[in-house]
Amino acid sequence: MAGCLLRSLALAAVCGAAHPALAAPPATEPPPVSGAPAVPLTSRVEQLLRAGDPGSAEALLTAALQTNPHDPDARFLSGILAVAKKDYPRAIRVFRALLIDHPDAPRIRLELARAYFLDKDYLNADRQFRLVRTGRHPPEVLANIDQYLFAIRQDKDWSWSLSLALAPDTNLNAATSSREVTLGGLPFELSDAARKRSGIGLSAEGMVEYAPRIGPGSRLRLGLAAQRREYSGSGFDDMVVAVHAGPRLVSKRLDTSLLATGFIRWYGGDPLLRAAGGRVEVAWYPSPNLTVTGALAAQVLDHARDETRDGALYSARLGLFQPLGTTSAIAAKGGVTRQTAREPAHSNWSFEASASYFRELPGGFTVGIEPGFGVTRFDQALPVFGKARSDRSVSAEVSLLNRHIVLSRFTPRVSYAFTRQWSNIDLYAFTRHRVEIGLTTVF
Repeated sequence: MAGCLLRSLALAAVCGAAHPALAAPPATEPPPVSGAPAVPLTSRVEQLLRAGDPGSAEALLTAALQTNPHDPDARFLSGILAVAKKDYPRAIRVFRALLIDHPDAPRIRLELARAYFLDKDYLNADRQFRLVRTGRHPPEVLANIDQYLFAIRQDKDWSWSLSLALAPDTNLNAATSSREVTLGGLPFELSDAARKRSGIGLSAEGMVEYAPRIGPGSRLRLGLAAQRREYSGSGFDDMVVAVHAGPRLVSKRLDTSLLATGFIRWYGGDPLLRAAGGRVEVAWYPSPNLTVTGALAAQVLDHARDETRDGALYSARLGLFQPLGTTSAIAAKGGVTRQTAREPAHSNWSFEASASYFRELPGGFTVGIEPGFGVTRFDQALPVFGKARSDRSVSAEVSLLNRHIVLSRFTPRVSYAFTRQWSNIDLYAFTRHRVEIGLTTVF
């Protein structure tokens, strides 16, 4: 099957193109998906679709699938038919199920990407196009994929994502397990509230952005993001709401955004921190298969509970994304942050970096692995401890989802995250294990 798909690749992702910049439909009839010689069913369905008679084509495919529900040619053509009828959610279901059975079949992945594009699910369309582009394809196919990718960057006006999960956590307040700490040279016993607490909570994370066109190659980004973790009682509930607004300029190899930003964080049900400032974001595409992202940001911080922490936050971020093939990719990101405060002992420098790898596995499973580390150094000693705080941390996250199970646009996801922080001040050392079992739109 895969061999014939590769030979027919020059015809992929161009049938019925919906964007004026994309290639027109070819006149040549593609060979069947399975690699067998052309059969009457395939020819008749293709002819009926060209003749504008999808009803008769659907009747033929329905009969064929009743006889053999696993016939890959009939299943593939039913996806093509769904696209022709503009039933994009059904086409996505058909191509996604086929891709699970044939993960290395480029034509199926191309048609899945195109169905996502036509359904305006640009996040998943972009991902599928970038994965399939890593293969050895004819120049006209590569050019057409690049046109789709550029069209996504130009046309994307709405984007959103949402994840919901049940979240058992061994250290939901990221606190020490020590029973006592030394303050001013004397030992003090910690209260239960100051020590680590475990619990099962609910986690929700989502974002939405509207980007109306404001000129040739430019859009106005208006975005809202929120994250909430809720536990029994309210003492450790944590919620952040962030907003951004500003123009985005799109060129062939570069996207640039200049954004005004702000966020509010609540902890235990009460305001904890407010911030406002700006951020410059850049996405650079030095080659079709490599994406480099960067950001510079500055914000003024207003702590609701401790004004000695008020100050400014400056950060620089860099990220890379590289597909390794049609079923895997790697990413890396890192950043440095400078935080200033009225009390110099709260001012600090921090650095963090992580790498991630994901791979699609048989049976519709996708696994992701992301290790990371971080370092934080504070400027001066807090009098109560007599030394400047210094922290080091390592983390690792493993996630597993199944693309075979889809509820509307959600798929089940299970993840496990481990964090270990060392500190020269025992109060800030901790170990944390967190599990999330839920649904996500990003797959």
